[in-house]
Amino acid sequence: MRGAVLRRELTAVGLSLLSAFLFGALIFQHVPASGRCWDATGVFGPVGTIAKCALVVSVGMPGAALIALACLVMALRLFGRLSDESDAPEWGVLFAGIVLLVPIAIGLATGASPSEPTSFTGLWGGFVAFYMRRALGPAGAGILFVLGVSALTVATLRWNPIRMVLGPSPRRANESGEGTQSRLTMAERLAPPPEEMPAIDAAFGCATFSTAGTKGKRAKEPARLNDVEKFAPPAADAAGKKSASKSKTDVTGINAAFDAMRDVDDDALNDELPPTSLLAQPPARNIDAGIAELDAAGRKLMDALRTFKVDGTLVGRTTGPTVTQFEIEPAPGVKVRQIAMLADDLALAMRAASIRIVAPIPGRGAVGVEVPNPVPEIVVLREVLESADFRQARAALPIALGKDLEGRAIVADLAKMPHLLIAGTTGSGKSVCVNTIITSLVYRHTPKTLRFLMVDPKMVELSVYNTLPHLRHKVITDNRDAASVLKWAVMEMQDRYRLLEANACRNLQEFNKRVQQHDSGEKEALKKPRAADVAFEDLTYTGGVLPYIVVIIDEMADLMMTVQGEVETPIAMLAQKARAIGIHLILATQRPSVNVITGLIKANFPSRIAFRVATQIDSRTIIDGSGAESLLGNGDMLFIPPGKSEPSRLQGAYLSSEDTEGLLRWFEDAKARRLAVAAGGEPFAPEPDILEAIRAVELRNAGGSDDDADDGDSERDTRFREAAECVIQHKQGSTSLLQRRLKVGYGRAARMIDQLEEAGILSPSEGASRPRDVLVGLEDLDRICGSS
Repeated sequence: MRGAVLRRELTAVGLSLLSAFLFGALIFQHVPASGRCWDATGVFGPVGTIAKCALVVSVGMPGAALIALACLVMALRLFGRLSDESDAPEWGVLFAGIVLLVPIAIGLATGASPSEPTSFTGLWGGFVAFYMRRALGPAGAGILFVLGVSALTVATLRWNPIRMVLGPSPRRANESGEGTQSRLTMAERLAPPPEEMPAIDAAFGCATFSTAGTKGKRAKEPARLNDVEKFAPPAADAAGKKSASKSKTDVTGINAAFDAMRDVDDDALNDELPPTSLLAQPPARNIDAGIAELDAAGRKLMDALRTFKVDGTLVGRTTGPTVTQFEIEPAPGVKVRQIAMLADDLALAMRAASIRIVAPIPGRGAVGVEVPNPVPEIVVLREVLESADFRQARAALPIALGKDLEGRAIVADLAKMPHLLIAGTTGSGKSVCVNTIITSLVYRHTPKTLRFLMVDPKMVELSVYNTLPHLRHKVITDNRDAASVLKWAVMEMQDRYRLLEANACRNLQEFNKRVQQHDSGEKEALKKPRAADVAFEDLTYTGGVLPYIVVIIDEMADLMMTVQGEVETPIAMLAQKARAIGIHLILATQRPSVNVITGLIKANFPSRIAFRVATQIDSRTIIDGSGAESLLGNGDMLFIPPGKSEPSRLQGAYLSSEDTEGLLRWFEDAKARRLAVAAGGEPFAPEPDILEAIRAVELRNAGGSDDDADDGDSERDTRFREAAECVIQHKQGSTSLLQRRLKVGYGRAARMIDQLEEAGILSPSEGASRPRDVLVGLEDLDRICGSS
């Protein structure tokens, strides 16, 4: 290795001396009138004159100056002042092409001929320009010259001037996938892309729609982060045949299940799904912008590594919307930890806001250094929704997250996650991500197939969705009501499991498929579970398909601080058991600490999204590793897809408030159209209120019912004595105390407090925030309870 470094240094010294000699000869040497170079005088002597004569006569004075400049550039590159020398052959081709094309351009412009060469064209420029004009004429010669320049820039600089003038607009080029990956070497440009294998989702049930030009066709499934691995190791022939047969059977069954869920035709469905034209269009992009800055960043990165005595080779580069990942192959003997510990030092040397180091890149023998782009791009939700990845996604609950480092649209399936945990500080993009998830789902589901339950303790983030027809209940802003909503979700889960058990179905998709087959007359009617208190009951199931239910909690920390005892257990139960019956949770929090994201909750949320957080400890809490503290904010995220442990860096899609308001106005107009068609009737049957249903259940558990709820406290609660002992032992009485100790709801605890006050155990209330005083002791409890 030392011999290679020595040869490189000697070559650089030689080229720098040659460049200085040629520049000096071109500037200071003069050819004598006799034409005899040996008679020349000057600081560089006859050799300098001969060199000048040879270069000027062959390629002209501009070409000779370019040759001297090329020697200087090569020397600087070998010294490491410009960039790594790994792509030196391409730079050599670039300078050689310029040296040959400049004399031709001057010859075409001046009309030079080989019989009368000038000092600007030389013999080469005059000869080629003369015969180009003679064979093709002035116009044809000009066109051929432009083609030659374009070929040179495409082969070396990855820039095509003809495409910039005649090609598609930057936005359309970006949509078609051109320029999404950075290509560094000619071998990478000419290498064919690897063959992609389609991946099929296991969960279905969403409404799909066709677009112009693709209706009736089954396009190949695009790559997504939550898909299975695309490439598997070769197996034995027998195993391969068995696997192929099983895959064919699975694909047939999956397609049948998916087609069964389409309960309406495409035209009717398109009337119920909003168009993407409601959203803002993606901004125009110049796909060639920033290449020079990224090249300079790569050179500066290698210089910084050499400064810290870390040797390596820049082997690749992947440019995303906001960051670029440089792939560095460490030299033999260099430990990966040496590079991983230089994140802050490299950020200082490159003057970057933050740098994230992936050491090593999974599946590659390189270390990834992610550097912010000089000009970040905004990824709007519309371009992700209009991408083939979203349109052709055969997923039950597809959500558009954004774009990865290669510029590909990332579409995940919430049904496969099956729950999602989101964390990030203020301004990192957490609330925008929640809005994009909601919007993605309503673009694929109608209120018949998807219902939302939203909890917004901050009262400003999700309250705008109160007019969304997919809501099962208006947005919950009170923490105690949030606990009731979660209890209702648990009850709904249990009722659905009993329904699936009565019909021998394993999951929601299978049950809905049988409902579709019954409606079409293919199968007999389904059954509903038998009620324990009804002797003769019609067990025929008369309902329709069961919709998916997505529970969204925007600020989990606020709930855990106020009603932790009431919400932690229902969340854990839903996270453990609700996947098969179509209930999914999305929890978001600003503070990913262990007292907010407890171990019981975290264990059941394998899929997580981390935006920028304050400390490395918070990053480890949400994604079990560092990195989230180095994100840039504004939608820069780390996403852990289901079935994987390594996070992937994405740029989240942006959705403005104006887009959300326009979408909700479209739903209000659509509701008005349905009301007009229904002649003033409601298009959907009224549903029982969730909070009233929970209140009735609590009354039944307390020994009462809705009918005797107005009788006041004529009958004491069945746990009245237990509540009395609790307040006496703690020497104070409050609703929250009974909730925590007796594990009851807020309504029942409040009624117990009123009964204790009437019995003379507690003093009257002195304010909502102050506990009540205890007026009796345990010795008086037998008398009070016995008198009732």
